[in-house]
Amino acid sequence: MRFFKVIFSSLLGILGIIFIIQNKPVLERTLQLKLDLYFRSFYSASIPLWILILFTFFLGVFTASLYGLYELFKQRSTIRTLKHNLEIVGQELKRASAAAAADIPVREPEIIPRSE
Repeated sequence: MRFFKVIFSSLLGILGIIFIIQNKPVLERTLQLKLDLYFRSFYSASIPLWILILFTFFLGVFTASLYGLYELFKQRSTIRTLKHNLEIVGQELKRASAAAAADIPVREPEIIPRSE
């Protein structure tokens, strides 16, 4: 599976490089972002399109990584809780079996002849 991931990410990288090379004139165009509020307008500096695309890509990777870390910590917490519950159940089972062994004397089973 790890080998498949390496091949897939390499192919994705190669496709990205081909895309950039083929669309270089378009990606070098600059644009200016604008945020127009009712009381004020904000304008960014002129930014090449390729920088904007790269920034949004890494912003998405960062956001997905944060969500992945959140899920990882949530799973670890659940595992820790389940292990604790398992220890409690194991202790209760030991106590119950010890109590059952102390209260009930062990008897040999009676052999009852079959009547035919």
